[in-house]
Amino acid sequence: MEKKELAQSDKFVKNNVKMSILEEYKNNTVVRGLIQLVPFGGLIDTMVTTSYQNILVDRSIAFFEELNKGNLMLTPEVIESEDFLHAYFSTYKAALYTRQRQKIRFFSRLLCNGLLEQKVRDINEYDDYLKILDELSYREICILYILYEFEQSAERVESQFSMQKYLNFWNEFLERVSTDLYIDSGEVPGLINRLSRTGCYSEFAGGYMDHRGGPGHTTGLYQKLVELIQMKKQDLSDIKNFK
Repeated sequence: MEKKELAQSDKFVKNNVKMSILEEYKNNTVVRGLIQLVPFGGLIDTMVTTSYQNILVDRSIAFFEELNKGNLMLTPEVIESEDFLHAYFSTYKAALYTRQRQKIRFFSRLLCNGLLEQKVRDINEYDDYLKILDELSYREICILYILYEFEQSAERVESQFSMQKYLNFWNEFLERVSTDLYIDSGEVPGLINRLSRTGCYSEFAGGYMDHRGGPGHTTGLYQKLVELIQMKKQDLSDIKNFK
């Protein structure tokens, strides 16, 4: 195929993706306006197949469908601001290249709550949380949330971290991660320790440790992320994909 034909094919695919998404929201002027803003030529790789085109459309629908559930108040001032356009394009691009649909919904919630609802201080803080969410795999998000659930259920000791509190449930937590996420029990400690790179998890220093590693806790950074993406137990719906 000649280079000119490739370019024409690429343009057709990108336009087709855009038109397919617009058709899905033909009666929603707010969402259609957001879709019209997207520079699809810069977001979609060249030479995508028809099958992958359908996947991109499906992912886009998941993103905008969740975004439409939020309280979208888009004034001309907001839409024309550099901060909004930067956050919107970067968030949509991250969602477009994410496989798990639930994580795609997390990106929508982050945009809605973090920027539009102004639950972050500024665009720099928003960028930080976007990068953290993008770096975390869906499985890692689930591991952190399972630990977060155990933390919420455990009795608090003067609102401070207590290693003994964590030791009381740590083995049960490891078993839950292995069972719920279909992970070999021998791999769980290593996966948990990897979470430290994101700043969402911290291991207790100088504490009890065996071949399964020592206990650790979620951080304030993760707890803020949970608030921004409004994560709840029902959001662990995609774990069947781990089988």
